[in-house]
Amino acid sequence: MDKELEYYFQNKPERVYEIGDRERILKWMASRPRAKTEIKVIGGKDSEVVVVIPTANFERVSRELRKIYSDLTLVFVLSSGPYFNYATSVNHGIQFALKEFHPKWIVVSNDDVLEAENPSKLVEELSTTDRSLVFAKPSSYHTYKVSIIKFNRSYLKVMKNIGKIFRIPPAEVYGSLTLKYGEKLRISKLTVIDSMLKAKKFAGEVVKEVVNGGSFMVINRRIVSDKVFDETFINGYEDVFLSLKHEKDTEIIDYQLREKRGMSLGFDKIRFVRLYVNEVYFNYLMEKSEKM
Repeated sequence: MDKELEYYFQNKPERVYEIGDRERILKWMASRPRAKTEIKVIGGKDSEVVVVIPTANFERVSRELRKIYSDLTLVFVLSSGPYFNYATSVNHGIQFALKEFHPKWIVVSNDDVLEAENPSKLVEELSTTDRSLVFAKPSSYHTYKVSIIKFNRSYLKVMKNIGKIFRIPPAEVYGSLTLKYGEKLRISKLTVIDSMLKAKKFAGEVVKEVVNGGSFMVINRRIVSDKVFDETFINGYEDVFLSLKHEKDTEIIDYQLREKRGMSLGFDKIRFVRLYVNEVYFNYLMEKSEKM
């Protein structure tokens, strides 16, 4: 592992983009250690639908989530620390669930769910579909539209300023970092949540639009291979990449839930400075797919 990049990622993340080029950053991302995971199960009556929940706060969230997902089997994946990797935790939880319970459906849920409709309705809705990915009704944090855009440089300046004035950290950070380092890191496109993008038609060329599962998605076991989520991503974009891969085989069902914003990883600027490394990897993957 590249110890210099790791040090700056943890302490002064913008330095990663100052001193690293694309190849160095990608090599470091792929070679980072992964935090250990521990599985805790709360059994339910229904094992046809199993819920996988990555968390660092089992004692705090388990009781409430047991109420919300009553009768379903819950697989909590405990992990924390600087090497916590969301994709790794989800993959471990999915593999455990398949081995122990053999469900048809694996729900991947964040630990910040505040309320949801009765899980019997979720089970009923899932019984009517065989899609690869199934999403709940849209909200700000799940089942939302994402656009992949080749931004105009002038719009990036607007995006940066709007983000700063209206305190929208992703807009401010992504606008600023792309203006500074986009060319160097070969970031030709940005992945943005539509609800956070003002005047989209002036932003640039929209390369792709996709509905992203986000904090809640249901995975059909038939698409589960060794690793469902790409573990090179660092706590972001793995859900977008999965949604893109299966965009032609998804469905939104009549099921609602509500979450708390940024409970697990926060919503401050430093989070989005760190998240920007995923733009480096995501652009690499898109280039690779275009050449195939």
